[in-house]
Amino acid sequence: MTAAFLAQWRQPRAPSERRAVWLLAGILFATAGCSSLPDAKQAGIRYDTTPSAWPADVACINQQRGAIVAKEVLMGRTRTVVIAGGPAPISDQAWAAYRPGGYNQKNTDRHTMFTRSCFARSPTAPPDCAGESCRRVIASDGHTWIELSRVEAVDCSPPEGGCDPGHIRPGQLGIIVTSKCHELVFEGRAFLLQGPRGEEAVMHATADGKPTTDVALPSGWSLRETVLIEPLVIRPFGGADACFYNILRDAKAQSYHQIRYPGPSYP
Repeated sequence: MTAAFLAQWRQPRAPSERRAVWLLAGILFATAGCSSLPDAKQAGIRYDTTPSAWPADVACINQQRGAIVAKEVLMGRTRTVVIAGGPAPISDQAWAAYRPGGYNQKNTDRHTMFTRSCFARSPTAPPDCAGESCRRVIASDGHTWIELSRVEAVDCSPPEGGCDPGHIRPGQLGIIVTSKCHELVFEGRAFLLQGPRGEEAVMHATADGKPTTDVALPSGWSLRETVLIEPLVIRPFGGADACFYNILRDAKAQSYHQIRYPGPSYP
């Protein structure tokens, strides 16, 4: 670890922030030798901001109905996010004290806010997969997990002052570019994040189950609570068989799926 990172870690932090910093530490140590994660341009990531095709008869590999606290682990060597599932998922009781081995790290607690969701396939499964071949199950620490997404790059807005997705500063947003074939449905109460160039994102999770609009955002950005007149259904972007999402995170570890972009491609 760099001296600068260790100095940041020693600063007083809330428990959710400390977990987020350790999550970042695992990624850095495992994938970049203590250097920063690449931004989208450095990683060669560029995708169309048009919705991707969604199978009409998709068989969900990990379907959710109602709010949960998601049990997510980031596998440091592959930057793959896995969720408890398969034949031997970790129990709620074991999860509370669970500490992953190796370079793997628990995600910050994710109290979800969508009504239901459906994962079409794991990020390493081919687009033409069918049935069980769409679901990649791995074993780790005596439990089984389903591969759900992969971190491709990290940007920040504004980028000045450094970009640390584990410690988003007040007045900044982290933008985690993710491969994730995931449909989410929001109903009723929703929190919408809007940017100065027509950007829009919907809050999908918080660290403590208490969403708030009282958070410092970049200049020109706003966050409001609303009641949806009809269900909001969101699906991946990139066109055709691509599955990209920008996952935004604010200084209070509230997370959002971006649903509108300022241009025809990202970045």
